[in-house]
Amino acid sequence: MVSAFCVAALLAGCASRPPVPAPTPAPPPAEQLRALLGQRDRSLQSLRGLARISYRTPAGRGTFNAAVLVRRPHRLRLEAFSIVGAALILTVKEGAFTGFLPSEARYYRAPTSRENLFRATQMLLGLDEMVALLMGLPPVQPTAAWSTDGLALRRTRADGSTDVVTFDAQVPAPVRWQRLGPSGKPWYVANFEDFADSSAGPFPLKITLETPPLKRSYQIRYDKPELNVTLPESHFVQELPDGAVRIPLPTPTG
Repeated sequence: MVSAFCVAALLAGCASRPPVPAPTPAPPPAEQLRALLGQRDRSLQSLRGLARISYRTPAGRGTFNAAVLVRRPHRLRLEAFSIVGAALILTVKEGAFTGFLPSEARYYRAPTSRENLFRATQMLLGLDEMVALLMGLPPVQPTAAWSTDGLALRRTRADGSTDVVTFDAQVPAPVRWQRLGPSGKPWYVANFEDFADSSAGPFPLKITLETPPLKRSYQIRYDKPELNVTLPESHFVQELPDGAVRIPLPTPTG
């Protein structure tokens, strides 16, 4: 009887023993993260695809469909659609920012600048930074002097801000980028999600960007984008259409 009790107690102890957790993957070494950041930067050079773009600003929120063409480092074309066709055609390259509103026959042309890009997109980013984000890349210099913090790379910029690029042990790609101000508060926060396999490696079909100081957020959802395709220079140029009125943009004063 005593033996039976001991066996029962032993079996009960075995049944209640918690399962041994799976070992946590060791974080990649610093050199591996830096190499992965550089490899991603080299492997993604152009994009053509349709996207669903959502935004939220203090003035309101909205969603629209668009065709997006990107060629790194300084080429961008965005065609926003309405129910009757293109609502806005925006082309940007070094030195030339052009916007055309077909429904109003208005044609805008001005030098490329952060201010003019903000007028059109409500994103206070440089052209190279905007192009990188649309390509699913953190807008950083891969060859900079990075330090590591677990699965993150960190570096302080000349203006006192800090870039932080976070990786995931399960995805060989950056999944988050933050730019923190000198006080440590975030200026920009971007997340890269819903990765799909591609010839250039995993590509995020969902990209979100938040700018907390401006209380703005954006989300881009790509539908089967084509990567590293040839995009002629003509895609990024708009001449004054017949019958359109050319309207100069005011020069920013500060």
